[in-house]
Amino acid sequence: MPEPTPAKLPEDLSDLIEHLLLLQEKRGNCAMNARAALWLRVGGDHMDISPANFHAALAEALTNAGLVSKDKTENVTALLYCLGVTNSNNLFQKVHQGKLIPHGIGKNGRRNAKGSRKG
Repeated sequence: MPEPTPAKLPEDLSDLIEHLLLLQEKRGNCAMNARAALWLRVGGDHMDISPANFHAALAEALTNAGLVSKDKTENVTALLYCLGVTNSNNLFQKVHQGKLIPHGIGKNGRRNAKGSRKG
């Protein structure tokens, strides 16, 4: 599979996951556009990503991606919670810093949402 350019990511979720596996194997940088594409394709824009619920949103995303069976989602949620996957998670931080706004995810984690403006 040829490596896509940063602006052109695979459309199919399984192809996107394969691309991310290659990045991880190479210890490459998972760019913001790849993070946003993955999050939006697994329905992340419909999930609550507040610190208290981020582990549940990740478990749901894994289920939506077909990597966890639906009957195991609660178990994965509990494991992620126990492992401390909360607001220290990089995706959560980037969303709430507004760094994914150019990629279609606002500070509230919703698709195409606007960031908060000061003043």
